[in-house]
Amino acid sequence: MNTSAPSAPAASTVPTPTELLEIAVGAAALAADHIRSLDRDSLAREYKTSSKDIVTEHDRACEEMIVAELRRRLPTCRIVGEEGGERPAEGAPGDQPGDPATAAGSQAAEEPVVSFFVDPIDGTSNFAAGLPLFCVSIGVAVGDELVAGVIDAPVLGTVFTAADGPAMINGVPITPRPTKPAKDAMLLSGFLGPRVSGQFPEYAARAGIEINAEYSAVRSLGTAALELAYVAAGWADATSFATLNAWDVAAGFHIVKQAGGSLCTWPGSVVAEDAPAHLQPACVACAGPERLELLDRLQDELQQLRDAQQ
Repeated sequence: MNTSAPSAPAASTVPTPTELLEIAVGAAALAADHIRSLDRDSLAREYKTSSKDIVTEHDRACEEMIVAELRRRLPTCRIVGEEGGERPAEGAPGDQPGDPATAAGSQAAEEPVVSFFVDPIDGTSNFAAGLPLFCVSIGVAVGDELVAGVIDAPVLGTVFTAADGPAMINGVPITPRPTKPAKDAMLLSGFLGPRVSGQFPEYAARAGIEINAEYSAVRSLGTAALELAYVAAGWADATSFATLNAWDVAAGFHIVKQAGGSLCTWPGSVVAEDAPAHLQPACVACAGPERLELLDRLQDELQQLRDAQQ
């Protein structure tokens, strides 16, 4: 008969959302400080996939700076960056034979991985041209759930943040507000960009006419992260994307949610329908719970066109 008291479960090693946000904010601030120190009058650029998809040496430098800080603060984290791709967790508890975590039981090994989704400079074309509309974006997920995000616009001096409390702008909570009716709505979107227009020209032409006729104003900022942040702030009513990556939207999705906004996502042609929202390439984000029906319908139609091509 075993009369020994049951052992207490091992304490979680996963930081809280607030702690993870503090780590992300610190890493973003390092990159933002570096960017503010630059002379942006003559930046060299390189082409990645095309002349519409560029990178500068500072995109790479900022990402390495962010990665180093994240690894310093949380060595067990996974990092997914626009420039460096996925960097798996290093030195996670229980990874090595004889690790003390193994002796403590299996809980640590079963804990979800903390992932940072890093866009070191979202809006690189704006950055390289001298425009101030660009930002550092870092979203944080524990397992598949987004728990924190920071969007730092270095030249504008504006930092959007959220963890498990209200979304904030420079430390001041955002007051939730409804989505305006279509006739008064401001839409920030590059939804009908070159990829969609090139792949489905008839659809893009018709959708562009409908969007401009439906909404009060339509603008494209050239940075998905800032568009999401501005929707969260209530400075715009919606934004819509057709082909983006997790590093573009992870921080913005969480900030929109915590600000009282609403999100719908679509899987595109290569992502499973049950994938987490921040891994799906198409979305419509609205400032409040009210939806703008045309944007959702156009995304439904685009998804149908993509499905038909498979």
